Amino acid sequence: MAEALAGGITRSGIAQPTSIIISNRRPERRLYFSERYGFKVTGDNAEAVKSSGTVFISVKPQVVPQVLEEVLPSLSPGQLVISIAAGVTLNFLESRLPGIPVIRSMPNTPAMIGAGATVITPGALVGEPMTDWAARLFRSAGICLVLPEQLMDAVTGLSGSGPAYIFHMAEALTEAGASLGIPREQALDLARQTILGAARMMTETKDRPERLREKVTSPGGTTQAALRSMDQAGFVKTIVEAVAVAARRSKELGKGGN
Repeated sequence: MAEALAGGITRSGIAQPTSIIISNRRPERRLYFSERYGFKVTGDNAEAVKSSGTVFISVKPQVVPQVLEEVLPSLSPGQLVISIAAGVTLNFLESRLPGIPVIRSMPNTPAMIGAGATVITPGALVGEPMTDWAARLFRSAGICLVLPEQLMDAVTGLSGSGPAYIFHMAEALTEAGASLGIPREQALDLARQTILGAARMMTETKDRPERLREKVTSPGGTTQAALRSMDQAGFVKTIVEAVAVAARRSKELGKGGN
């Protein structure tokens, strides 16, 4: 995710590659970031923080306490810390970084191609200018909404994990096509383009998804038959429950769950 965001920021022109420093303990990853993007690199988190106006905490939730302890001595109230760790609350972040402005965020992986969906929640010490700045950074890689923190676990279940649901559907569409005789690679091509086209219709027409579905569904036709079968199998219920499960897992991670 750090790579996705840094790439989006540099592609948008908000910052030059040489103004971004990536901290990673693995030498091969540092070499990758340096050679591919031209970012500055280090293996020392504290060193990275010292020279940064905005600091992204982009690690697994279980590692966040250790990282915050490492960087705290190098932070000052003029810096902004943005966490993208699932489930880690503002209360936890602010308790570990006293006096430091903190924003909690939940981006998703399509940020890698400039099509991300991010939600941010500013902490108590974050004013409007810092919130606007953070939103601008995330909008360089897609859309960004500002929402209350109590919605963040739900956001994690919906858009944070959401790309995987779409990829899983693409797998299913491909398998369905292949089972009916379409060569697998051609079935995958059709699944990719179908999902892309449907997504573009939602974003470019601004119609609600149910309206677009109705336009495609002729009475007594093939689509109606397929949708009836999906409804009978509990398609909508399955998706709703999956998002709820992911949201609960996000809450567990915030409480230190394994």
